[in-house]
Amino acid sequence: MSSITPPDSPSLQAHPHACAALAEALLDDPFYQAVTVDHEADPGRRLQVLAHYCALAMDEARAVGDVQVADPHGAALWITPHAPAADKAQHSARRTRSLRQLLGPLGFDHYQRICAAMEAQVPADLHGAWYLSILGVQSAARGQGLAQRLLEPTLARADQAGATCFLETFNPLSVTFYRRLGFTQSVECVDPITGCAYQLMVRAAAAHGA
Repeated sequence: MSSITPPDSPSLQAHPHACAALAEALLDDPFYQAVTVDHEADPGRRLQVLAHYCALAMDEARAVGDVQVADPHGAALWITPHAPAADKAQHSARRTRSLRQLLGPLGFDHYQRICAAMEAQVPADLHGAWYLSILGVQSAARGQGLAQRLLEPTLARADQAGATCFLETFNPLSVTFYRRLGFTQSVECVDPITGCAYQLMVRAAAAHGA
């Protein structure tokens, strides 16, 4: 059992079940496998660490983006361009400090390297776009349209603002789902740290009245 003490998170206190659902939904994703590698010998601890990772992401999204929660089944977390750059930098730095403490040395190194590699693949014209950072629904609640309902409110606001949205997914099975929601542009990339392919998908704002 790791001796790492997770940092405090308001979202983990407010939505523990949704954070646990996100962790369960994301556990087999190559990115999340890589960043929790320090805890691979203890599956229970690994899931706990991932739930706290998701809570920290939710904290940041509440401060500088948008959060849609379907307790206890999952959530959608967005980063949007509305917050001042200084606030974004502050919250990003706070999350990074917390993740250094939470993940362990190898996992945190993977986190930094994978994020840097993925950011380098994002075209310059998407730097002001709305970014879907995490979407997850626990397996027991899938097949009921919940993931789409979690995304629709923020996508509607993006359309009203004339904003482009984008995401990255390592799950090839999710590509069709995102295409149905308007993420029709996609580019296949390869993460050099995990060696896994992922899709960078882009959604242009829907025309009003369409």
